Amino acid sequence: MAKLLEYDGVVIGAGHNGMICSAYLAKCGQKIMVVEKNMEVGGGLDSHEDRNYPGFWHNIHSVFHRGLTMLPWFKDLELENFGIHYYRPDPGVVHHFLDKTYLGWFADVKRTAESIARFSKKDAATFLDIWTRWQPVVKNIVFPETYAVPIPIEEKRPLLEKLSAGREYLRYFETTPEEFVLQHFEHPCVQAFIGFLGVMRGYELDAPKTGYLIPAMIAWGVNPQLCRGTSHALGDNLAHMMSHNGVDYIEANGAERILVKKGQATAVVLEDGTVIKARKFIASNVNPVETFIKLVGRENLKPEFADMAESFRFSQTTPIFATNLALNERPKYITEEKYPEVAGSFMHIVGLEEYQDLKDLFEDCRTGQLPRKPFMNGATPSHHDPTQAPPGKATAFMWQLATYNLWGNALNWDKARGEWLQKQLSVWQRFAPNLDENNILSIDSTTPLDIERHDKNMYCGDWMVGEYSGDQALENRPFPGWGQYRTPIDSLYLCGSSCHPGGNITGAPGYNAARVIAESLGLKPWWTPLDFKEHLKRLK
Repeated sequence: MAKLLEYDGVVIGAGHNGMICSAYLAKCGQKIMVVEKNMEVGGGLDSHEDRNYPGFWHNIHSVFHRGLTMLPWFKDLELENFGIHYYRPDPGVVHHFLDKTYLGWFADVKRTAESIARFSKKDAATFLDIWTRWQPVVKNIVFPETYAVPIPIEEKRPLLEKLSAGREYLRYFETTPEEFVLQHFEHPCVQAFIGFLGVMRGYELDAPKTGYLIPAMIAWGVNPQLCRGTSHALGDNLAHMMSHNGVDYIEANGAERILVKKGQATAVVLEDGTVIKARKFIASNVNPVETFIKLVGRENLKPEFADMAESFRFSQTTPIFATNLALNERPKYITEEKYPEVAGSFMHIVGLEEYQDLKDLFEDCRTGQLPRKPFMNGATPSHHDPTQAPPGKATAFMWQLATYNLWGNALNWDKARGEWLQKQLSVWQRFAPNLDENNILSIDSTTPLDIERHDKNMYCGDWMVGEYSGDQALENRPFPGWGQYRTPIDSLYLCGSSCHPGGNITGAPGYNAARVIAESLGLKPWWTPLDFKEHLKRLK
């Protein structure tokens, strides 16, 4: 006989957005259940111990957490009380070149500009100018918009046009990231550096209406932080925080069906047949294809909406081939001899020599080919957090953006894995020659197909959980007309990375969805969510 449970609300998917959303609503007095398909909560906050060498830990998905301790939900939910700690390495990024020069992104913008000036004094001056001009844009528009329910551009534009920062935002709103980079920077290495950092945030080079994100990135800063005890420690701490606030959760028993009665979502059926009745709401942290086509079912949707859900696009350029190493000693980069400061960098970029390499990669990804020229970004987590490797040892990884549908079929990755792994490693070794057989204890890899196998929400290996382009961004994410976390099914909401503002560990989709759900239920939020339209009206 099927087990029957009943809660005020059910959240599907215990990634960080689902956990954040559930905690905000639990603190509103609601009884919440979170259901998770995987063995552990956390979603992309996943880490594995090396299969051959105990004590070496590899971060499988998310690693670079940008400014996380300054985000509103981190403070509101008092995460620091649950033992979480972050390291802030400086420089945040070093881009190595074979001639032993480098580009670096430091906490001090002047040091960043100095590294750019070694390649182009004009580009350094441009970088500083953009950084200065866009400080008020990020502070007053981009960051507030990230942590607010998005409003249509038709409502936003007249308010922005009254503000100097708003006019700066609109100046690049219609452009693509590539257009911004190529129009403002002249040196091919600098173009590659800035363009690639945008790409590694999930931006599409040629996506219209996203060009403003590049100057926002410059002004906001890269600011990557590393979670002590691997990225999974954040997922674990979020789980403790949920329990502290009275949220119940189930692992290894995912949602199989959302029951709909007379146009209203009423219950969630789990894989083992358990039925969880939702007295007030259901919030889905999984992608819209999974939510609407699999869980809700076409029979409960209007045909045009079902078609729109089924046509939701996943990125062809965000999937990653990861190489993870257990080492006797950390990688020592050729750049360190002249510039010892690069050893302390969090992110390392190798193999990317000019902007054309990025354009070629995008073409290879979209045509299902292996990258014609490997270039990667990665880190040595144990250098900053000794808990991630045994004493005196090291862990390191590199990520290569790569196609999911290799040669037209993702299963081809199972055949190509070994050869590509060696090719990727050989490029890395040119920049860190000590990565030899005497140093490498264990080597492992994750293909774009493996990403989907491990996290079913990341269709096609897309960790952004949906291509980020103008018609799938801001108020159009996931679909035009449905960008405010609501759905055409009464009492069913979305709270995951397929919503504004997209993937990465921002917590913003869960944070924003909690506000929409609370207000829909007539609950007064205990926190202070921002009404973005009213915020713009108050600016001068």
